[in-house]
Amino acid sequence: MIRKRKRMTMRKVREVLRLHFQSRLSNQQIADALRISKTGVFNILGKFKESGIIWPVDSNLTDGELEAGIYKKESSFHKVAVLPDLDYLDKEIARPHTTLELLWNEYAQENPDGIGRSSFYRYYQKHRKSQAISMKVIHKGGDKAFVDYSGDKLRYYNRDINEWVETEFFVCSWGASSYCYAECSESQNAQEWVRSHVRAVQYFKCIPNAFVPDNLKSGVTKASFYEPLINALYDKFAQHYDTVILPARVRKPKDKPVVESNILHMQRFIFGRLRNRTFFSLGELNQAVWEVLKLYNDRPMQQYKQSRKERFELLDRPYAKALPETAFVLTDVKYDVRVATNYHVEFDKHYYSVPNEMIRELIDVYRINDIVEIYHQGKHVCRHRKGAPNYRYTTKEEHMPSNHKFVSGWSVPWFIAQAEKTGPMLTKLISRVMENKRHQEQGFRAALGLLDLSKKYSKSRVEKAAERALHFGNLTCTGMKAILDQGLEEQPVTKKQIPKDISAASRNALHENIRGQEYYNH
Repeated sequence: MIRKRKRMTMRKVREVLRLHFQSRLSNQQIADALRISKTGVFNILGKFKESGIIWPVDSNLTDGELEAGIYKKESSFHKVAVLPDLDYLDKEIARPHTTLELLWNEYAQENPDGIGRSSFYRYYQKHRKSQAISMKVIHKGGDKAFVDYSGDKLRYYNRDINEWVETEFFVCSWGASSYCYAECSESQNAQEWVRSHVRAVQYFKCIPNAFVPDNLKSGVTKASFYEPLINALYDKFAQHYDTVILPARVRKPKDKPVVESNILHMQRFIFGRLRNRTFFSLGELNQAVWEVLKLYNDRPMQQYKQSRKERFELLDRPYAKALPETAFVLTDVKYDVRVATNYHVEFDKHYYSVPNEMIRELIDVYRINDIVEIYHQGKHVCRHRKGAPNYRYTTKEEHMPSNHKFVSGWSVPWFIAQAEKTGPMLTKLISRVMENKRHQEQGFRAALGLLDLSKKYSKSRVEKAAERALHFGNLTCTGMKAILDQGLEEQPVTKKQIPKDISAASRNALHENIRGQEYYNH
């Protein structure tokens, strides 16, 4: 039984009307000012509007006359209130921009003798709590799709390696309708994660306003309640489809109850039906999964008397986003790459040049097929043909500063050809320098220094110094310069004594005990 509330004094009613019509305050501000509830303000203004009395109120109108006009006498006999249609409320509350307050207003207009506002709210909340599925979060149509991997796995037998291969079971489920997509993939890496998303949106033929993943590394690089860091490739996928990624809170399964529930149901429905079948490829396994998935989506849900497919067409599809004309092309992405002082950036074990003005700047690198695209602060900078992962350099001449452009012709054959102009010993020394570097470009500067010695010293001295350096395994420009500065090239390479007047660095570099690799090859 609904209790009849004590009516508010007319002095306070007049003040509510004054603050609303004259001072233009909001309902909440009026409630705060008069120390009454916001609902009380709402009811007074509603009754005043229904009374037909015009503001400002006639000054000759007494409190009794005003009260009689606003609060019309109720019928002396009891009327049975028309209760709200709960099925209708469930369907309408799932539609975007629909609130319980809006539904209450519509109900009150159609049923002036119905239950009150608070009773309406309590009646519906009790209905929601009584349902089997947790309804703490009301999912709007077309708003969110929840994604996750199942803990259990399906497998297929690989005849090429004669082994069973376990797969990852990916599930994507809409919030309002519980309509699902599922597939098996080889792993949970970022590429497979995004590929599964692409196939999911193609299956749905529309896009949710947001995807809600768990905090697995494939989708979320750094889990954080306030500022989660989304995986670069996953973020690029979201940009292409004009959607957003809203990671669930860490270890909070209630943030994604729809997908948690559907994973459990699909494990029973799909895994159970495929348990006695043997598959020999991932494609064959997925084909069977999709066949059973159709049965799962088309089966009527006990709670709603509708299938997930029917609810999807009614609740989610009309409010979801349309697919773009082109599907997302899987790409490699690397964000916030620091440009080195040599105006190159490393991507997939290869170095690519950028304009030299961007030294020390942060750039983003994308690979689409065999093209590498480079962006700075969202603006396209340049592109390169994808190079092999060999730590070599791809450099555009226009990216070089003017004092570097002369090196554009550097190569191992070029340095060898320059060394041959001096003699075979220097040629051999420079070849050894190149061979001992992990990447040949690292030896270019050392080779250039060795060639410069030929400009300062005679070819014969340089040749003898190179022979001595090779004998002792000292393959550096510093060692060669020490030999030439101290005149050690004239001494036989088998000599045991080292002059006392040379520097400590030269003594260490030229000591016969440091024989080098060739000594042990005899």
